[in-house]
Amino acid sequence: MTDALRLENVSMTFDEAGQRHTILNEVSATFAAGKFSVLLGQSGSGKSTVLNLLSGLDQPTAGKIWHGNTCLSALSEREQTLFRRRHMGIVFQFFNLIPTLTVLENVCLSLELNGRKERASAQELLKAVGLGTRYDTYPDKLSGGEQQRVAIARALAHDPPLILADEPTGNLDEETGKQVLEVFLNLTREQGKTLIMVTHNPDIVPLADEAWHLQEHRLQQRLR
Repeated sequence: MTDALRLENVSMTFDEAGQRHTILNEVSATFAAGKFSVLLGQSGSGKSTVLNLLSGLDQPTAGKIWHGNTCLSALSEREQTLFRRRHMGIVFQFFNLIPTLTVLENVCLSLELNGRKERASAQELLKAVGLGTRYDTYPDKLSGGEQQRVAIARALAHDPPLILADEPTGNLDEETGKQVLEVFLNLTREQGKTLIMVTHNPDIVPLADEAWHLQEHRLQQRLR
């Protein structure tokens, strides 16, 4: 999957206490393939919802979501899961590592879900994120920055063409966040990934190829 991602007249609403709430209202946007795009907007504006829609974790109330020639929103739940497993890597603000697995086992899990047992490639990725001596360490023995590096390695392990990142440095102090971001961007750019990142950090915007701003339920490309 190397083609662009498209939201086509996508709306997202939900009912609560008898009231209809709108998150997205007929949003259309195209994210360039092989580029780094950032999603900006106030807290609660729906940025994470856009990522969840692009990944198939959430379903739109109306409209279509395209990954190249594949209409993700038309696939069954199982088909979406398989598509996500093969074509996407997701990095969350909260690291979501499995505490009973070692660092290496957490990264290998991504490969095993795709029927691959390439321990050596997982080890190489951990070396690339600066954790080449921590293979047998459990997550609770790592700092926040180290845990996020493991999460990045896990997201990249099965070589997905698309990476979705939701505030990947949001839980880190400023200096650690900069270090993790540098590792993340270097790896994704070296491998020619399409990267879409939600962020509140204005310092990240100049690093991106394109920036999108979500405001009043609409998504607009922003001049930088």
